[in-house]
Amino acid sequence: MYKKLLISMTAVLAFAGFANLGSPNQGAFSPAAASAASVQASTNSSAYDDINEKVDGSLVLEGDIAFAYPGSNGVTLRGSIRLPNSYEKGKKYPVAILSHGVLGDRNQQGMFTQLTDALQKKGMVTVRFDFDGYGESDGELKYNSIKSEKEDLSAIIDYVKTLDYVDTNRINLVGYSMGGAATSLVAGERANEIHSVALWSAAAILVDDAERGSLLGATVDVNNLPDEIPIFGGAYTFGKKWFEDAIGLDIYGIAQKYEGDVLIVHGDKDQVVPMSYSKKYDKVYGKGAKLVVVKGGEHVYAGDALDMAVKRTVNFLYKENKVKK
Repeated sequence: MYKKLLISMTAVLAFAGFANLGSPNQGAFSPAAASAASVQASTNSSAYDDINEKVDGSLVLEGDIAFAYPGSNGVTLRGSIRLPNSYEKGKKYPVAILSHGVLGDRNQQGMFTQLTDALQKKGMVTVRFDFDGYGESDGELKYNSIKSEKEDLSAIIDYVKTLDYVDTNRINLVGYSMGGAATSLVAGERANEIHSVALWSAAAILVDDAERGSLLGATVDVNNLPDEIPIFGGAYTFGKKWFEDAIGLDIYGIAQKYEGDVLIVHGDKDQVVPMSYSKKYDKVYGKGAKLVVVKGGEHVYAGDALDMAVKRTVNFLYKENKVKK
Protein backbone atom coordinates (compact mmCIF):
# COMPACT_ATOMS: atom_id res chain seq x y z
CA MET A 1 0.00 0.00 0.00
CA TYR A 2 2.83 2.43 0.79
CA LYS A 3 3.95 2.18 -2.83
CA LYS A 4 0.50 3.17 -4.01
CA LEU A 5 0.50 6.19 -1.74
CA LEU A 6 3.99 7.13 -2.81
CA ILE A 7 3.19 6.82 -6.48
CA SER A 8 0.03 8.87 -6.05
CA MET A 9 2.32 11.79 -5.24
CA THR A 10 4.20 11.46 -8.49
CA ALA A 11 3.12 13.89 -11.19
CA VAL A 12 3.89 11.47 -13.98
CA LEU A 13 0.96 9.34 -12.87
CA ALA A 14 -1.27 11.79 -14.64
CA PHE A 15 -1.02 9.58 -17.75
CA ALA A 16 -4.05 7.62 -16.77
CA GLY A 17 -5.59 9.81 -14.26
CA PHE A 18 -4.87 7.19 -11.89
CA ALA A 19 -2.86 7.89 -8.93
CA ASN A 20 -4.98 5.81 -6.59
CA LEU A 21 -5.05 2.12 -7.35
CA GLY A 22 -6.43 1.69 -3.86
CA SER A 23 -8.61 4.80 -3.74
CA PRO A 24 -10.25 5.62 -0.42
CA ASN A 25 -14.01 5.16 -0.21
CA GLN A 26 -16.22 7.95 -1.37
CA GLY A 27 -18.82 6.51 1.02
CA ALA A 28 -19.22 3.70 3.51
CA PHE A 29 -20.26 0.20 2.47
CA SER A 30 -23.36 -1.00 4.22
CA PRO A 31 -23.79 -4.80 4.04
CA ALA A 32 -27.39 -4.42 5.16
CA ALA A 33 -28.17 -1.91 2.42
CA ALA A 34 -26.51 -4.04 -0.23
CA SER A 35 -28.32 -7.12 1.00
CA ALA A 36 -31.67 -5.35 0.91
CA ALA A 37 -30.98 -4.01 -2.56
CA SER A 38 -29.92 -7.44 -3.78
CA VAL A 39 -33.27 -8.86 -2.69
CA GLN A 40 -35.03 -6.29 -4.86
CA ALA A 41 -32.54 -6.55 -7.70
CA SER A 42 -32.63 -10.27 -8.35
CA THR A 43 -30.69 -11.58 -11.33
CA ASN A 44 -31.38 -14.38 -13.73
CA SER A 45 -29.49 -17.58 -13.01
CA SER A 46 -26.44 -18.17 -15.16
CA ALA A 47 -23.62 -20.63 -15.67
CA TYR A 48 -21.59 -18.64 -13.18
CA ASP A 49 -23.81 -18.96 -10.10
CA ASP A 50 -20.89 -20.51 -8.24
CA ILE A 51 -19.18 -17.11 -8.18
CA ASN A 52 -20.03 -15.09 -5.10
CA GLU A 53 -21.94 -11.99 -6.15
CA LYS A 54 -22.10 -10.37 -2.70
CA VAL A 55 -18.47 -9.48 -2.16
CA ASP A 56 -17.54 -7.01 0.60
CA GLY A 57 -14.74 -4.70 -0.41
CA SER A 58 -13.17 -1.30 0.00
CA LEU A 59 -14.36 -0.19 -3.42
CA VAL A 60 -17.98 -1.06 -2.69
CA LEU A 61 -19.93 2.02 -1.67
CA GLU A 62 -23.16 2.39 0.23
CA GLY A 63 -26.03 1.45 -2.03
CA ASP A 64 -23.87 -0.71 -4.33
CA ILE A 65 -24.55 -4.33 -5.14
CA ALA A 66 -21.24 -6.14 -5.50
CA PHE A 67 -20.79 -8.74 -8.21
CA ALA A 68 -18.14 -11.01 -9.67
CA TYR A 69 -17.94 -12.45 -13.19
CA PRO A 70 -15.34 -14.17 -15.39
CA GLY A 71 -13.34 -11.86 -17.62
CA SER A 72 -10.32 -12.22 -19.88
CA ASN A 73 -7.44 -14.56 -19.07
CA GLY A 74 -9.80 -16.72 -17.01
CA VAL A 75 -9.76 -14.28 -14.08
CA THR A 76 -12.64 -13.08 -11.95
CA LEU A 77 -13.67 -9.47 -12.42
CA ARG A 78 -15.35 -7.63 -9.55
CA GLY A 79 -17.54 -4.59 -9.65
CA SER A 80 -20.53 -2.68 -8.34
CA ILE A 81 -24.08 -2.15 -9.54
CA ARG A 82 -26.14 0.85 -8.51
CA LEU A 83 -29.90 0.82 -8.99
CA PRO A 84 -31.81 4.00 -9.90
CA ASN A 85 -33.75 5.83 -7.22
CA SER A 86 -36.89 5.10 -9.21
CA TYR A 87 -36.28 1.33 -9.11
CA GLU A 88 -39.38 -0.87 -9.00
CA LYS A 89 -39.23 -4.62 -9.14
CA GLY A 90 -40.40 -6.00 -12.46
CA LYS A 91 -39.43 -2.95 -14.49
CA LYS A 92 -36.49 -2.66 -16.83
CA TYR A 93 -34.06 0.25 -16.94
CA PRO A 94 -31.32 1.55 -19.24
CA VAL A 95 -27.80 0.82 -18.04
CA ALA A 96 -24.48 2.64 -18.25
CA ILE A 97 -21.29 0.55 -17.99
CA LEU A 98 -18.29 2.58 -16.80
CA SER A 99 -14.71 1.63 -17.75
CA HIS A 100 -11.79 3.15 -15.81
CA GLY A 101 -8.30 4.27 -16.86
CA VAL A 102 -4.80 2.83 -16.43
CA LEU A 103 -3.84 2.28 -12.78
CA GLY A 104 -7.38 3.26 -11.82
CA ASP A 105 -10.30 1.33 -10.40
CA ARG A 106 -14.07 1.26 -10.64
CA ASN A 107 -14.41 4.52 -8.66
CA GLN A 108 -11.75 6.35 -10.69
CA GLN A 109 -10.71 8.83 -8.02
CA GLY A 110 -14.31 9.80 -7.37
CA MET A 111 -15.02 10.72 -10.99
CA PHE A 112 -17.11 7.63 -11.56
CA THR A 113 -18.81 7.79 -8.18
CA GLN A 114 -19.99 11.32 -8.94
CA LEU A 115 -21.24 10.19 -12.34
CA THR A 116 -22.93 7.16 -10.77
CA ASP A 117 -24.72 9.31 -8.19
CA ALA A 118 -26.00 11.61 -10.94
CA LEU A 119 -27.21 8.77 -13.17
CA GLN A 120 -28.92 7.10 -10.21
CA LYS A 121 -31.12 10.18 -9.89
CA LYS A 122 -31.92 10.07 -13.60
CA GLY A 123 -33.35 6.56 -13.64
CA MET A 124 -30.38 4.58 -14.90
CA VAL A 125 -28.68 1.44 -13.65
CA THR A 126 -24.90 1.89 -13.50
CA VAL A 127 -22.22 -0.78 -13.55
CA ARG A 128 -18.64 -0.02 -12.47
CA PHE A 129 -15.94 -2.69 -12.49
CA ASP A 130 -12.20 -3.23 -12.10
CA PHE A 131 -10.27 -4.46 -15.12
CA ASP A 132 -8.09 -7.57 -14.91
CA GLY A 133 -5.20 -6.85 -12.53
CA TYR A 134 -6.79 -3.75 -10.98
CA GLY A 135 -8.73 -2.90 -7.86
CA GLU A 136 -10.42 -5.98 -6.42
CA SER A 137 -10.43 -8.03 -9.62
CA ASP A 138 -8.10 -10.99 -9.93
CA GLY A 139 -5.19 -11.14 -12.35
CA GLU A 140 -1.83 -9.45 -12.79
CA LEU A 141 -0.92 -6.22 -14.54
CA LYS A 142 1.70 -8.00 -16.64
CA TYR A 143 -1.15 -9.64 -18.56
CA ASN A 144 -3.12 -6.43 -18.96
CA SER A 145 -3.43 -4.87 -22.41
CA ILE A 146 -5.89 -3.04 -24.61
CA LYS A 147 -7.05 -6.46 -25.84
CA SER A 148 -7.60 -7.86 -22.36
CA GLU A 149 -9.54 -4.74 -21.38
CA LYS A 150 -11.65 -5.00 -24.50
CA GLU A 151 -12.43 -8.61 -23.60
CA ASP A 152 -13.13 -7.69 -19.97
CA LEU A 153 -15.64 -5.04 -21.00
CA SER A 154 -17.26 -7.43 -23.44
CA ALA A 155 -17.64 -9.97 -20.63
CA ILE A 156 -19.28 -7.35 -18.42
CA ILE A 157 -21.76 -6.61 -21.20
CA ASP A 158 -22.60 -10.33 -21.27
CA TYR A 159 -23.11 -10.23 -17.51
CA VAL A 160 -25.32 -7.15 -17.67
CA LYS A 161 -27.55 -8.94 -20.16
CA THR A 162 -28.37 -11.53 -17.48
CA LEU A 163 -29.83 -8.90 -15.13
CA ASP A 164 -33.60 -9.02 -15.27
CA TYR A 165 -33.99 -5.32 -14.45
CA VAL A 166 -31.84 -4.16 -17.38
CA ASP A 167 -33.32 -3.14 -20.71
CA THR A 168 -30.90 -4.90 -23.05
CA ASN A 169 -31.94 -2.58 -25.87
CA ARG A 170 -30.51 0.35 -23.91
CA ILE A 171 -26.97 -0.65 -23.00
CA ASN A 172 -24.74 2.44 -22.87
CA LEU A 173 -20.96 2.59 -22.47
CA VAL A 174 -18.88 5.27 -20.76
CA GLY A 175 -15.09 4.99 -20.86
CA TYR A 176 -12.28 7.11 -19.44
CA SER A 177 -8.68 7.27 -20.74
CA MET A 178 -7.56 3.71 -21.61
CA GLY A 179 -11.02 2.53 -20.61
CA GLY A 180 -12.31 4.93 -23.24
CA ALA A 181 -10.09 3.35 -25.87
CA ALA A 182 -11.35 -0.10 -24.89
CA THR A 183 -14.92 1.20 -24.94
CA SER A 184 -14.52 2.49 -28.50
CA LEU A 185 -13.26 -0.92 -29.61
CA VAL A 186 -16.08 -2.87 -27.96
CA ALA A 187 -18.69 -0.49 -29.34
CA GLY A 188 -17.25 -1.03 -32.81
CA GLU A 189 -17.21 -4.81 -32.45
CA ARG A 190 -20.65 -5.07 -30.83
CA ALA A 191 -22.22 -2.11 -32.60
CA ASN A 192 -25.73 -3.54 -32.83
CA GLU A 193 -25.87 -4.14 -29.08
CA ILE A 194 -24.80 -0.70 -27.86
CA HIS A 195 -27.33 2.12 -27.51
CA SER A 196 -24.92 5.04 -27.05
CA VAL A 197 -21.31 5.78 -26.12
CA ALA A 198 -19.56 8.47 -24.08
CA LEU A 199 -15.77 8.80 -24.18
CA TRP A 200 -13.84 10.83 -21.61
CA SER A 201 -10.32 11.69 -22.79
CA ALA A 202 -10.10 8.36 -24.60
CA ALA A 203 -6.45 7.31 -24.80
CA ALA A 204 -6.10 6.20 -28.39
CA ILE A 205 -2.58 7.57 -27.95
CA LEU A 206 -1.64 4.22 -26.38
CA VAL A 207 -1.18 2.78 -29.88
CA ASP A 208 1.31 5.48 -30.84
CA ASP A 209 3.05 5.13 -27.49
CA ALA A 210 3.38 1.37 -27.92
CA GLU A 211 4.78 1.71 -31.42
CA ARG A 212 7.50 4.01 -30.18
CA GLY A 213 8.24 1.71 -27.25
CA SER A 214 6.87 3.94 -24.51
CA LEU A 215 4.79 3.00 -21.49
CA LEU A 216 4.23 5.33 -18.53
CA GLY A 217 7.75 6.67 -18.64
CA ALA A 218 9.43 3.32 -19.38
CA THR A 219 10.98 2.64 -22.78
CA VAL A 220 11.58 -0.68 -24.53
CA ASP A 221 12.94 -2.00 -27.80
CA VAL A 222 9.82 -3.00 -29.71
CA ASN A 223 11.88 -5.48 -31.72
CA ASN A 224 13.05 -7.24 -28.58
CA LEU A 225 10.29 -6.93 -26.00
CA PRO A 226 11.11 -8.00 -22.45
CA ASP A 227 8.67 -10.29 -20.64
CA GLU A 228 8.24 -7.73 -17.88
CA ILE A 229 8.30 -3.93 -17.96
CA PRO A 230 8.64 -2.31 -14.52
CA ILE A 231 7.40 1.25 -14.16
CA PHE A 232 7.85 3.83 -11.40
CA GLY A 233 10.83 2.07 -9.91
CA GLY A 234 9.16 -1.33 -9.99
CA ALA A 235 6.05 -0.27 -8.12
CA TYR A 236 4.05 -1.75 -10.99
CA THR A 237 5.00 -4.31 -13.61
CA PHE A 238 3.40 -4.64 -17.03
CA GLY A 239 4.25 -7.27 -19.64
CA LYS A 240 5.10 -7.45 -23.29
CA LYS A 241 1.44 -8.21 -24.02
CA TRP A 242 0.79 -4.49 -23.54
CA PHE A 243 2.92 -3.73 -26.59
CA GLU A 244 2.06 -6.81 -28.65
CA ASP A 245 -1.67 -6.09 -28.49
CA ALA A 246 -1.36 -2.35 -29.17
CA ILE A 247 1.22 -2.22 -31.97
CA GLY A 248 -0.52 -2.03 -35.32
CA LEU A 249 -3.99 -1.83 -33.79
CA ASP A 250 -6.38 0.12 -36.03
CA ILE A 251 -8.26 1.60 -33.12
CA TYR A 252 -10.12 4.22 -35.14
CA GLY A 253 -10.96 1.80 -37.92
CA ILE A 254 -12.65 -0.53 -35.44
CA ALA A 255 -14.28 2.31 -33.53
CA GLN A 256 -15.96 3.80 -36.60
CA LYS A 257 -17.99 0.61 -37.10
CA TYR A 258 -20.23 1.94 -34.38
CA GLU A 259 -22.86 4.13 -36.02
CA GLY A 260 -24.83 5.27 -32.98
CA ASP A 261 -24.52 8.55 -31.09
CA VAL A 262 -21.24 9.30 -29.34
CA LEU A 263 -20.40 12.00 -26.81
CA ILE A 264 -16.68 12.86 -26.77
CA VAL A 265 -15.46 14.80 -23.72
CA HIS A 266 -11.96 16.26 -23.51
CA GLY A 267 -10.30 18.85 -21.30
CA ASP A 268 -8.53 21.73 -23.03
CA LYS A 269 -5.69 21.51 -20.46
CA ASP A 270 -5.07 17.78 -20.92
CA GLN A 271 -1.31 17.30 -21.24
CA VAL A 272 -1.51 13.51 -21.25
CA VAL A 273 -3.82 12.73 -24.17
CA PRO A 274 -3.70 15.57 -26.72
CA MET A 275 -7.01 16.96 -27.92
CA SER A 276 -6.13 15.78 -31.43
CA TYR A 277 -7.00 12.19 -30.46
CA SER A 278 -10.55 13.14 -29.51
CA LYS A 279 -10.86 15.30 -32.60
CA LYS A 280 -10.00 12.26 -34.68
CA TYR A 281 -12.69 10.25 -32.87
CA ASP A 282 -15.12 13.06 -33.69
CA LYS A 283 -14.12 12.88 -37.33
CA VAL A 284 -14.37 9.11 -37.74
CA TYR A 285 -17.72 8.90 -35.95
CA GLY A 286 -19.16 11.60 -38.17
CA LYS A 287 -22.57 13.18 -37.72
CA GLY A 288 -23.49 10.97 -34.77
CA ALA A 289 -20.68 12.43 -32.65
CA LYS A 290 -20.57 15.48 -30.41
CA LEU A 291 -17.23 16.79 -29.13
CA VAL A 292 -17.43 18.70 -25.85
CA VAL A 293 -14.33 20.66 -24.88
CA VAL A 294 -14.19 21.13 -21.11
CA LYS A 295 -12.65 24.50 -20.31
CA GLY A 296 -9.86 24.12 -17.77
CA GLY A 297 -10.17 20.35 -17.79
CA GLU A 298 -6.98 18.35 -17.29
CA HIS A 299 -6.64 14.62 -17.86
CA VAL A 300 -7.92 13.98 -14.36
CA TYR A 301 -11.25 15.79 -14.09
CA ALA A 302 -11.87 17.67 -10.85
CA GLY A 303 -13.87 20.60 -9.54
CA ASP A 304 -15.79 22.56 -12.15
CA ALA A 305 -14.30 20.48 -14.98
CA LEU A 306 -15.62 17.26 -13.44
CA ASP A 307 -19.00 18.87 -12.81
CA MET A 308 -19.16 19.84 -16.47
CA ALA A 309 -18.10 16.38 -17.72
CA VAL A 310 -20.71 14.73 -15.51
CA LYS A 311 -23.44 17.20 -16.45
CA ARG A 312 -22.89 16.85 -20.19
CA THR A 313 -22.65 13.06 -19.94
CA VAL A 314 -25.80 12.72 -17.84
CA ASN A 315 -27.75 15.02 -20.16
CA PHE A 316 -26.52 13.06 -23.17
CA LEU A 317 -27.46 9.67 -21.70
CA TYR A 318 -30.79 10.96 -20.41
CA LYS A 319 -31.73 12.24 -23.85
CA GLU A 320 -30.48 9.12 -25.62
CA ASN A 321 -32.47 6.82 -23.39
CA LYS A 322 -35.53 9.02 -22.95
CA VAL A 323 -35.62 8.26 -19.24
CA LYS A 324 -38.61 9.53 -17.30
CA LYS A 325 -37.88 11.32 -14.06
